[in-house]
Amino acid sequence: MERGFEISWVSLWRVVGILALVGIIYYALDIWLAVFLAIVISSALDASVSWLEKKKIPRVIGALFIYLVGILALALVLYTVVPIALAELNILLKNAGKIGDAAFGVSEAGKYVAIVNEGLGKLANIFLSGSFSFFDVLSQFIGGATLAISVFILSFYLTVDRDGVEKFLLEVMPTGYEEKILEVYYRTRLKIGRWFYGQLFLSLSLGFSVFLGLWFIGVKYSLLLGILTGLLELVPFVGPIVSGAIAVLIASSDSMNSAIYVFLLYLLVQQAESTLLVPAIMKLSTSLNPAVVLISLLVGARLFGVIGIVLAVPLAVMIEELIDTWSTEKGRRKAVSSPA
Repeated sequence: MERGFEISWVSLWRVVGILALVGIIYYALDIWLAVFLAIVISSALDASVSWLEKKKIPRVIGALFIYLVGILALALVLYTVVPIALAELNILLKNAGKIGDAAFGVSEAGKYVAIVNEGLGKLANIFLSGSFSFFDVLSQFIGGATLAISVFILSFYLTVDRDGVEKFLLEVMPTGYEEKILEVYYRTRLKIGRWFYGQLFLSLSLGFSVFLGLWFIGVKYSLLLGILTGLLELVPFVGPIVSGAIAVLIASSDSMNSAIYVFLLYLLVQQAESTLLVPAIMKLSTSLNPAVVLISLLVGARLFGVIGIVLAVPLAVMIEELIDTWSTEKGRRKAVSSPA
């Protein structure tokens, strides 16, 4: 006798509950991103604040000092470096047709950058005129003034409170999973922290070295190319090649001698990075899989823009650690259940 397919009310309500949870997560996605960003910021700053606390500096004072230094550094970049870089980019786009014609004999490049150049020119004028505020720029990146304030307050609260992130996770996570969740968080924080500080040092070192070298050679847009080199250092393998190719292309519009000098400069910088900087930094940091970094950056930029780029690597590492934990737990269960 065939048995009919039956669905209990308990199973039905479970399905409804899961669908409702998915809907809540989807419609409140910006809030979840803000919470995750606050956790990432707090985790990144926790080591510095804890170090100051060991030096007999109260945790509140140490957190305030770290946040003020960070805000001042960002404001300094926004009010000094960014306007000059935008001005150089504006000039570069205006001369894109000439550069393409000089390098490849292609004079159509100007048509493809005219619209972008117009908007960029307005943006550069705003920065150069000083008619903007640091908070306005920050809120644009995060996605709104309310979210920007929320991220700042929540991250500061989690940092001031000793083990603030851990306490927060214990409050919001299901009972019975706290130990495993904290274990994943500790491993993720350690790996991301080491990767972040190592990558930040590499990006700043290479970007500044390229800027000084190009400025000494006399290549145009040296600041812009230095910033581009530092940013593309985040992209494994491909980033340095792309930044070097762009610099050589721009230098070739002046003369072949400049292009050769720029090529030698990038070759020298990359050799110094691979032989001196990377080995020294990797002793103190954990290297992440380059494929994971590249794919996560591309997916994050595609889905959520700038904030997606910031959260891409931490989220990818967290997912990787969750999968590793699940695989290890599954292996243990199989070993226990299998007959001796």
